[in-house]
Amino acid sequence: MKAFTPTRNRTRISREDGFTFIELIMVIVMIGILASVALQKMITTAEQAELTAEDMTIDTLRANLVNNFGQDLVQGKVAKFPEDPFTNLSKVPEGYDRRRSARPSGESDDNGVWMFDRGAGVSGNLTPEDAGTTLTDFVISGFIYHQRKDKTIVKWPYDQINGVVGKKSVQTESDIKKQLDQERRLRGEPVEGDKIIQTR
Repeated sequence: MKAFTPTRNRTRISREDGFTFIELIMVIVMIGILASVALQKMITTAEQAELTAEDMTIDTLRANLVNNFGQDLVQGKVAKFPEDPFTNLSKVPEGYDRRRSARPSGESDDNGVWMFDRGAGVSGNLTPEDAGTTLTDFVISGFIYHQRKDKTIVKWPYDQINGVVGKKSVQTESDIKKQLDQERRLRGEPVEGDKIIQTR
C-alpha cells in the first residue's frame, strides 16, 4: 500500500481547479459579443415598435377623416374635412395636445409629441409623387408633426380640401438615428431614410 503524500496531492488539485487567464478572457469576450448582439436587437425592436405605432396613428387619422365625412353625408349635412386632422378623434394619440402651437423642438421634453401646424408659410402644392397620392391638386393646408423618442422629427402634409394626409418625410434626423442608419447600411439592411423624402 502506498503512503499518502500531501505535496503530490496538492499539485494535482492546482492543475484541476478554476479557469486559466486565457479562458477567462475568452469567456468575457464571448459575453461581450452576445451582449452587443442582444442590445442591437433590443434597439431595433424598440425602434420598430415606435415606427409601427406612428404608422398606425396616421392610418387612424386617415380613416377618421373619411369616416366623419361619410357620416356627414349620410346625415344630410354639408360634408367637409376639418381644418385640423386630429378633430373628432375618439382616441387621440399619446403626446397630442390640441392647444400646442409650437412645432417639436428636437429637445428631450418634446419626445413623443404629436401636433398639427396650420401656421403661416405652410401652404403650397406638392406633386403626386411627393404627396404619396395620385391627386394632381394636392394643396398643403398644414403639417402633422411627430417627435420620436430618439429626437427625430417627422412630418406629413395635410390637404384639407381633399381630406388627404400625404407621405411621411423626415424634418430633422437625430444623431442617434444617423449613427444607427449608418450601421444598418454597413450591414446591408434597409434604412427608413432611403425609402422616404429627406427634407430640411
